[in-house]
Amino acid sequence: MKLNEKIIYSRKKAGMSQIDLADALGVSRQSVSKWETAESNPDITKLPALAKVLNVSIDWLLSDEDPMEDNSTATDTADIPKGSAYPEWVEHLPKLITGLIKKFGWVYGVYIAVGGFVFTLFGILARVMAHNFIFGSSESLNQLPGGYYEVGNPFMDINNQAWSGFSAITGFVIFIGIAITLFGVVLAVSLKKWGDK
Repeated sequence: MKLNEKIIYSRKKAGMSQIDLADALGVSRQSVSKWETAESNPDITKLPALAKVLNVSIDWLLSDEDPMEDNSTATDTADIPKGSAYPEWVEHLPKLITGLIKKFGWVYGVYIAVGGFVFTLFGILARVMAHNFIFGSSESLNQLPGGYYEVGNPFMDINNQAWSGFSAITGFVIFIGIAITLFGVVLAVSLKKWGDK
């Protein structure tokens, strides 16, 4: 049995997808696919981690032995979770997020962080533009030629109330954007550290 066939056999026996194996080893899914189609071989530095994740020995991987003979050469990997390359807490997230994490790995956390950052920038930009072009410009209309403001101008009161409401809305958008960004960063770092173990 060749190396590529052993990788396929052992991965399926462990109940892992190519993405699970790739995330556990810190490589791309395309790399695992190339290993399994014999287009390329794993880097020699990846062999110990590959053997550990697949619950086999390096000797068995590099030999011509059949899979029936691998029972005597299996390594002790009780600390490796079977069938999943992700920490247990990932399964407690909403199913949509869990599915995307399993599809994209730690990179999905980066996507979330970038999305949150863009959301934050949108809130800041809306706030600045509204203040400068909508709410800020009306202050000059309420100013008399001598530099004094009209007293009791109803438009000034309406303007202040409108700005107060708009300011609260954009503040909430900015807060949500920052929260999403932080969640994405924590998710990406946590999954990356888990994959590096």
